Amino acid sequence: MQQRQPRHLGSGPVLASVLVFAATVALAPRASHAQGQCPTRFQEQTSGLVTDQGTVCQTAVSKKCVFEMALCVNETESGCTPQNLKHKNIHASSLCNGVGKVHVKANGTSSVCGTFAGVTVRTKKHGTKAGSCKISGKAGKAKTKITLLCEPQAGLCATTTTTSTTSTTIPPPCTCSGSGSSATKLAFTTSIGSGNCGAALNSAGGTLTNLACGGLYTGGGGNSVPLPYAVPDMGSSLTRRAACNGMTLTLGPLTSTDTGSNRNCTSAGCLFGPPLPIPNPGTPPTSVCVINTVAQNASGTADCSTGASAIGLPLTSTLYLDGDLFPNAPGIQVCPVCTKACNTGANNGGPCNGDADCANAGCTGAGVPMPCCTGFQTGTCTAPGSCAGANACHGGPNNGMPCTPDASPISQSFPTTHDCPPPPSSNIGNLPIAFALTTGTTSLTAVGYNANAQCTGLHMPNGCCSASGTGTCVSQNNVFCGFCRDSNGKGTGCFEGDPFPGCPHNNANPQCTGLHMPAGCCSGTGTGTCNCTGLNTPWKCCTGANTGTCDQPTFKACSVGGTSTAACTDGGGAWPDCVQRNPGAFGPARFGADTITETGSVAGDISDGAGHPSTLVSIFCIPPTFNATVDAAGDLPGPGAVSLPGIAQLQ
Repeated sequence: MQQRQPRHLGSGPVLASVLVFAATVALAPRASHAQGQCPTRFQEQTSGLVTDQGTVCQTAVSKKCVFEMALCVNETESGCTPQNLKHKNIHASSLCNGVGKVHVKANGTSSVCGTFAGVTVRTKKHGTKAGSCKISGKAGKAKTKITLLCEPQAGLCATTTTTSTTSTTIPPPCTCSGSGSSATKLAFTTSIGSGNCGAALNSAGGTLTNLACGGLYTGGGGNSVPLPYAVPDMGSSLTRRAACNGMTLTLGPLTSTDTGSNRNCTSAGCLFGPPLPIPNPGTPPTSVCVINTVAQNASGTADCSTGASAIGLPLTSTLYLDGDLFPNAPGIQVCPVCTKACNTGANNGGPCNGDADCANAGCTGAGVPMPCCTGFQTGTCTAPGSCAGANACHGGPNNGMPCTPDASPISQSFPTTHDCPPPPSSNIGNLPIAFALTTGTTSLTAVGYNANAQCTGLHMPNGCCSASGTGTCVSQNNVFCGFCRDSNGKGTGCFEGDPFPGCPHNNANPQCTGLHMPAGCCSGTGTGTCNCTGLNTPWKCCTGANTGTCDQPTFKACSVGGTSTAACTDGGGAWPDCVQRNPGAFGPARFGADTITETGSVAGDISDGAGHPSTLVSIFCIPPTFNATVDAAGDLPGPGAVSLPGIAQLQ
């Protein structure tokens, strides 16, 4: 899907009438915001911000189109003043199916976008006529309205270029302390790493595991998914020079209008890097594809002479539980890939990065069925010319459409590209990631959580308490990232905000589908004991029959490295404990991890305008996904760490 933007590359030719193609139709522009107030806009997931009064067009699949849309407020624009929207939950309005899920929670005067949600538009006259629907959004006095157009056949979407009405003003050239540089932005492009950039240590300082450069590590000490995950190369991010003082640059965000693409900008709503596959060879159905989107405008600093930089770039990670999209192909393709196709063998028609992916696809074991086989889908078999044709999407709604890789084929899970988005039906939710990147050294040290220290008296506040500061409550060592959990309230083990019926809820009986399904409190369809029955019964968050404060909207982070960020007092203390799922970091069996360290590398003097090798690193906390299978395999919530080798360049 593609909404046209200035200097944004168009998609290739359409292959068949059922394949998706999108364009933006230019209509007469109308002011999308009140005089002086920063604008409100809609964003389409693949192509970016949509001009007010614009039209996003898509070709129908099975007589309908699904537009992945988000609502953004206080969008960056030269000369505008952001309005303090406090923490209002602002919804899009329309009669379109699914538009109620398109909303954004404001954050004061910050530029912020909501998560993407599918809006369905159906064709008319049994699939022979176009269908359309208008959606609108308003924050304060800033408003916008666009049209979603679903054409019945390929080739009907207009390709008129729409010019966005906004642009971030790029300041005058900076001298970089007399260097004469005319650079107005800093570019960073990821590359393939080598060697180690960090380590997870025990309390004695011993190394439990090294952290590879170019690797992503996630989860607590009980994580069972093989680490690290490979970070794709070719991911480009551009920040603008907002100010210059001597050799120090102050960095700010660039919009998709500034850069010509939604894939390298750094304002709220921009994509960050190519789609990220998280394969799980041990349990392929739990493999996840991640689409990272900038949650808040980038900000930071850089030094022209040393190449040192620090950039805050909070992300929203959208998770797609895709499993293995092509089980007949070697490796795990959890995100749709952009590759050639096999023309023979067990993987005929499937993705391939080379002839070996076709020749070895039929191997089931050593020497079986051919002597050249060395294992399952591995071997030394040859089939010259079997991986052929032009690059096309394999998997997802754009299956079969032409594409351009956004990454190198660093494994059989690559190359990925935003030309080939994951199936919308696989979306299991979004996670906020506090990404703070630096070329220096960053570390996080865990602390122990002493549940008995919370006791104030006999059975106060929990039944495990015997007196002030003493009891038999369940504690946890080596907590890097604490989230409020019921370990000692009723002992459900649920984290606050978990929608599972067996967790504290005012009334979760409607979620029951049968006896003990999906929770032990269920007795039949729509019936059970998964509800409040009276004051503090069965949970502290209950105030009466089917009423209370148990239905919390999401998880609650309470500590980072032992520093408290919030108190676990919601629901009368129904989730009293500030812990991870399991102690430690980056398992398997690393419950004793006590310190995580990542070390970046500076680029050196970048005032010459040339590209220089550099490494950015970050350590962060990952919330629960509330998908029981994913959280169990990945041991979430827990810590995360990443190193991004790449090239830094002033432009």
